[in-house]
Amino acid sequence: MILQRLATAIRKQDWFTVAIETLIVVFGVFIGLQVNNWNEARVERQLAKDYVKRLETDLRTDLANSRLLTEYHEQVLAAVVRTGELLSADAPDAKELIQMAYRATEINQLPPERATWDQMVSSGHLGLLPEGAVEGGLSTYYAFDAMKVSYDALEQTPYRKALRSKIPIPVQQAIRVGCSDLLDEQSILLGFKEECEIEADPETLQAVADAIRADPAIREHLRLQFSETTTAVINLQGNSSLVSSALELLGAAPEGRNAEVTP
Repeated sequence: MILQRLATAIRKQDWFTVAIETLIVVFGVFIGLQVNNWNEARVERQLAKDYVKRLETDLRTDLANSRLLTEYHEQVLAAVVRTGELLSADAPDAKELIQMAYRATEINQLPPERATWDQMVSSGHLGLLPEGAVEGGLSTYYAFDAMKVSYDALEQTPYRKALRSKIPIPVQQAIRVGCSDLLDEQSILLGFKEECEIEADPETLQAVADAIRADPAIREHLRLQFSETTTAVINLQGNSSLVSSALELLGAAPEGRNAEVTP
C-alpha cells in the first residue's frame, strides 16, 4: 500500500506526500533492522551465558581431578623417598619394602573435560567469552594437558620397568587387589587404599624384597624416579593453579557457590 501511494504521489507530483511516504519506508526498514539486531544480540548473550556456565562446570571437574591427582602423586613421591630409606636400611621389613617400592611406580590420569571448549573453537565462538579469558589462561590450559604429560613421563621410567620386572605376577596381583588404587562403584579413582594387604607367604615376600635390594640398577633408577615424580607433582600443582585462574577469568563464583554470569 505504501509503495502504491508513493507511486500515485509521484505521478501527481505531490512531493510532500512523497517525502512522508519515503520517510515511513526508511523508518520501517530501520526499525526492522534494529529489532533483528536486538534479537541477535539477545541470542548471542544467552549463548555466551550458556557457554560460560558449561565451561565453569568442566573446569570445576578438572580442578577436582587435578587436585586428586596431585595428592595421588604426592603419595607416590613419598613412596619413592621411603623406598630409598628402606633400601639403605640393614634389615628392612619385606612387606613394607615391596609396598613402597611398588607404590613408587604407580601412575594415574583423569582426562580433562574438553567438549565445550572444542565446540567453541570449532564454531568460532571464543569471542563470546569474557574479555581476557582466552588470552589470560584458557588457551594455555587447553593447549597443555599436564595430566597426560605427567602420566606419559612416569609410564616409561626405567625404575618402573626394572622394579616391576623383579616382582612375580602372583605378588603383583596381590598388590593390586589389596594395596593399590581405591576406586568407586564406577571405577573412578579415589586415591590409594588406606590399609595395605599383600596376600603372600612371608618366604615369598622376603625373596622378592631380597631381589629388589640386590639389584644396584633399582637404586640408580630410583634417583631418576624421584626427579620425574617431583616434576609430575609440580606440573599438576601448576595445572590446578591454572584452572583456578581460568575460573576467575570466567567470573565464576568461589567454590561451593553457583556462578552468577552477567547477561
